[in-house]
Amino acid sequence: MGIAFSTKRLHKTTLLVLAITLHNIPEGLAVGVLFGAASTLVGAEQTEMIIAAISLAIGIGIQNFPEGFAVAMPLRRQGASRFKSFWYGQLSAIVEPLAAVLGAVAVSFFTPIL
Repeated sequence: MGIAFSTKRLHKTTLLVLAITLHNIPEGLAVGVLFGAASTLVGAEQTEMIIAAISLAIGIGIQNFPEGFAVAMPLRRQGASRFKSFWYGQLSAIVEPLAAVLGAVAVSFFTPIL
């Protein structure tokens, strides 16, 4: 009943924006953890890890274009301005770099402890 109540209460577009935003947090963490792990290595291993981290970041960045579009289009359909729709599409991904920093810091902090 709680889920049905909150689904009825929140508009479908709001739920979509929230879902995509929450979905972006682990993506950012994955990139950050990879960069954080690269910072603990040296030499050729570090270079390979940095290349892998950059490749992952580029892949996730490319995948974010359709996600931003998936956020912006329903907002536009509901009557939001083009600018506002575009801006919310961009803001839905702002959690990724924040989560990436968190992931890199976590790896840098916990690796010496382990």
